[in-house]
Amino acid sequence: MTVKKRIKSVMQSSAPGRLLFLKLRVPREHASMRRYKDDYDCISAIYRERFGRELDLVNPKSYTEKLQWFKLFYHDPDMVVCADKYAVREYLAERGYAYLLNGLIGVYDNANDIDVDALPNRFAAKANHGSGWNLICTDKSKLNIFFERRIMNQWLKLDLAAFGREWYYSDIKRKIVIEEFIDAKPLNDYKFMCFNGEPKFMQINHDYEGKHYVDFLDMDWKRTGFTYRGYTPSSAPIDVPSCFSEMVTLAKELSKPFPFVRVDFYDVDGKVVFGELTFFPGGGLLPIVPNGRTYDESLGDLLTLPEPNYNLELYEKLKSGGKHE
Repeated sequence: MTVKKRIKSVMQSSAPGRLLFLKLRVPREHASMRRYKDDYDCISAIYRERFGRELDLVNPKSYTEKLQWFKLFYHDPDMVVCADKYAVREYLAERGYAYLLNGLIGVYDNANDIDVDALPNRFAAKANHGSGWNLICTDKSKLNIFFERRIMNQWLKLDLAAFGREWYYSDIKRKIVIEEFIDAKPLNDYKFMCFNGEPKFMQINHDYEGKHYVDFLDMDWKRTGFTYRGYTPSSAPIDVPSCFSEMVTLAKELSKPFPFVRVDFYDVDGKVVFGELTFFPGGGLLPIVPNGRTYDESLGDLLTLPEPNYNLELYEKLKSGGKHE
């Protein structure tokens, strides 16, 4: 573990530490926004640093390159709605998928408005515009509400778009969403990587013998041999959920409007529960290992990019051999 990760782990181990970590993120976000001239410069620099090569946006071939192209040159207003962990509920309900939603307890613009006494003993709170900004409460009597309120309000000050330039996060009206606690063990997270409306691979987040693992499987439930750098695959058997076929069908239906999206579900005692829709896992900036371009390009072959509809001046300039200035 690097020193940076060790410090983060220590800070995340307590409510005061989490609050301090989030407070320190605000100036880091501002610095990131000032450091780069625009989204192109930011994305290109991060890509170069993480992958050790220049980002090819004229003839992108790899999965990670195509996700950056998708980010810079294609905007769909429905992506804002679907990335919003609150607004997506209405999006799904309007399309007949309300039965997939976890129970909603409340939605707040300010954590100080939450009546903690009225909450059930167990619940889950999250920021609708974030990733990993969650509070899983299993015993309300042990909740340090003094710090947790401040942590939740700190979520509302953050912009996930600052680092990976996932543009839609900046357009989301920030809220705190509280949902029912999902009481299921094991609670595996099945994440379907969907390319042009077809689920091709699954990322399965699960716990085994007290440790957290992430495994990538194909649709025949075979391990793929690849993962993202920093993720830990397991050697443990992963049972096929009884609702797997239903998950596959739903992933196809929900992903159909988008060139790429990851569709996440939980299996709760044989019932499918919706998790979220993610357009750029890890900002599309997580190197795929084993190292090299083989898996990255193989995944890229599955993604057919749409016609660009955003940043067209830059698109045409790069296409004609010009350089971004």
